[in-house]
Amino acid sequence: MVEMNFAPTETLEAHLASTALPLELNNARELGGIVLKDGRKVRRGVLLRTSRLFDASERDLEKLRKDYHLALVLDMRDETEIRPAPDPVIEGAKWVHTPIIDFAYLKKSMAAKMQAHQDEAAELDPDKYDPEKVLDQMLRVARMRGNGDTGLGDAYAGYLAGTLGREKIGLFFHELAALRDGAALWHCHTGKDRTGIAAGLILEVLGADWETIAEDYEASNLCYLREIAEMEAILRARGVEEELIAPICGFAGVYRPMLETAWRYMEENWGGAVGYLKDACGVSDEEMESLRARYIE
Repeated sequence: MVEMNFAPTETLEAHLASTALPLELNNARELGGIVLKDGRKVRRGVLLRTSRLFDASERDLEKLRKDYHLALVLDMRDETEIRPAPDPVIEGAKWVHTPIIDFAYLKKSMAAKMQAHQDEAAELDPDKYDPEKVLDQMLRVARMRGNGDTGLGDAYAGYLAGTLGREKIGLFFHELAALRDGAALWHCHTGKDRTGIAAGLILEVLGADWETIAEDYEASNLCYLREIAEMEAILRARGVEEELIAPICGFAGVYRPMLETAWRYMEENWGGAVGYLKDACGVSDEEMESLRARYIE
């Protein structure tokens, strides 16, 4: 199987084991228990990340209500993703729409189309979605760049740079900072890309180091081994160049260079993730201190 991860497999397995939630949903985890740079840990049971809640079983929903006292759901999907698969109403939980991908801004981005399962139509139509066509387009974009740059690695940075992304990430953190009781849960479609970006930004505010942030992101690959293997098989059957296998399989799982590019964008343009949240998204110092006070043990 193609090597997707930069962290050792045993490290990612240990991370997943320590953060997995007892839910049937795929890629359901928490930030609780993650060790920060100063040796403290993220508080357990209050910062939850999952794939879309449309797929949650009644047992899952009951656990979220009763065991975690879920009070806030931040849905990072586009309206076209929500329409056919809306989140269930969870009693006691406020639902907030925080989509960070502006498909008008990123209309020609193959990465955005692949991650959000969009074809060239303005509206998502699952019946007309053609994965072969999307893959053909991705390969064309990847091969156009050359010099080791696939042209597919800047999607996350594009999300962060877009007007919608900055506005909705600001809203995401305003809502998270305002929460006083109960757990917060955020998700996108698969809980790995947009959800992974949000998890990384939260961990930055709380004081995690880069390698910890990257390991939390890469742990998603352990939840999508089948999808990655299927993508690899398709690519190898097509005779795709070896250097493109891992980056394109990253759209079935995750691929660390995409996160690195996003973090580099924030460093070069805003002085880092915290500067980005403050100056690009309008998150105040008081809100960040509130997050640290509530979510660090």
